[in-house]
Amino acid sequence: MRLNWSIFQWSMDAKARRALTVIRECVAEGCYLVLPHFTHRMEERGFFWPDVLAVIDSPSSVRDDGRDRYGRPKWIVAGKTADDLDIELVCAIDTDDRGRLTVFITLY
Repeated sequence: MRLNWSIFQWSMDAKARRALTVIRECVAEGCYLVLPHFTHRMEERGFFWPDVLAVIDSPSSVRDDGRDRYGRPKWIVAGKTADDLDIELVCAIDTDDRGRLTVFITLY
């Protein structure tokens, strides 16, 4: 699946644009981890992976959310699904022995 990564980046500050770029690259390269809590919340709310990809592809905002309990930078990526539902993804950016890794923590 080829996604359009350029939409809405102009409305973010440089730090948020860099974070979104890293998150997108991680997803495109398969360098991400979906925590069980994230999966549980998806099931609970009736969301599917394409909904997550839609938000990453066309976010309405990307906000710094400090650090997670492991000291990793944490970001909230907000947007709408294809069904026009609002959703926010909470993810952390980490580094493993192969490079960058995005950890999907929760969504609401």
